[in-house]
Amino acid sequence: MSEQMNQKQEDSSVRENRLNAILDKQFVMTDAGRIDQIRDLYTTFNDQVDLEALKESGYIDALDQMMEPVTMSLDDHAPEVISYWAKRGMVKEFHGEDVPMSWEEYELRTGYHWRDEGHQARQNRFKRWNSFVPVSAFDPDNTRKYPVVFVLHGGFNPISIIDGWGWVQEAAKREWIVIAPSIELDDVIEEILEEAKALYPVDESRVYVAGFSYGGYMSNLLGNKRPDLFAAVAPCGAPISDGFCEKAIGPEPQLPFDGKPRAIKMGTCMPVINIYGNLDGNRFPYYDYKGFFTGESDAKTLIDGINSWARVNHAGEITLSEVMALKDRADISAEEKNIGLPLAEDCRETVERDGITSYIGSLKSGDGIARIKIMCEMNMPHWPTPEMARQAYDFFACFSRDPETKKSIYHEG
Repeated sequence: MSEQMNQKQEDSSVRENRLNAILDKQFVMTDAGRIDQIRDLYTTFNDQVDLEALKESGYIDALDQMMEPVTMSLDDHAPEVISYWAKRGMVKEFHGEDVPMSWEEYELRTGYHWRDEGHQARQNRFKRWNSFVPVSAFDPDNTRKYPVVFVLHGGFNPISIIDGWGWVQEAAKREWIVIAPSIELDDVIEEILEEAKALYPVDESRVYVAGFSYGGYMSNLLGNKRPDLFAAVAPCGAPISDGFCEKAIGPEPQLPFDGKPRAIKMGTCMPVINIYGNLDGNRFPYYDYKGFFTGESDAKTLIDGINSWARVNHAGEITLSEVMALKDRADISAEEKNIGLPLAEDCRETVERDGITSYIGSLKSGDGIARIKIMCEMNMPHWPTPEMARQAYDFFACFSRDPETKKSIYHEG
């Protein structure tokens, strides 16, 4: 018996050492070259995370697999990184690294003035973009067209960080193309799309945009602004809204936007899936949300954002009183309790995968199609997860856009 107990203790010790070794792995966090450890994401930047629970659940192993291409080398051009993607059937290519972005020219063309006075936003100096393309797309006899997902980085992140966010791994399983642009303005992205169409067999009816953190805000803005370009959007690590901003903000150049979703004017829908952790800004559950600066209840701001998208997608709007009425109720579902929204029974889903629990709430359009999804990942801070990409791609697969009429098309299953 004592030998068995000693063996168990030894195994536990080995496991703890292995998990700590994963958490100690390093990656490049910013364009300025700052190096962080994986551990920082779950401790330094958010002390509310129960790291021991994540260790026990098995999540750290899934995280390690997701971030492997950014921890194996601090240089995303390294042969081992290129080989990593090749083994998964993806060709990683680099574009525009020597194509300067002239903001003076851009201002003459658009009237938009942006200057990087502190020379901090390095990602905006060149029209850089990385592509990840299935090997089969290079077959000269291939006649297939491939869906494209633009994945947007966060504030001051290098585009190399996209390698470790799970979006490309999921695309590899589905044989989709991923494009990671350095500059996230819609007209620059449109230029990149035209370049990509000249290089790869792009399915113009299936172009999507997703992003995390500031990239989440930008993908939300693009969904409001460019329903003619994208078939569906996945703003993650940020709440959804109407995209209104009266002046250019942020480390990347986000232009002012009037908050009028273009899909309404076009007479079409813009499907959206919104995903982030319950410890990411502490916005979940909605009825408990307090503003960052005021510390006072600010659930209305979040509900207004959801209702803007409800109008875009012809779904029923939710009242603030309905949301606040959920507080302290014991007779509601786990999804309603943790997301903080009143949800019909057929609009709730709980997913347990990779050692974490996620709650999904759907808002259906008048025709019964769930064109809005909101997902709350439990015990998760401000960082992507493998499930985030899986759910977004499953959602994207349900929607395309007619390249000619720009109408949104639903594909069952």
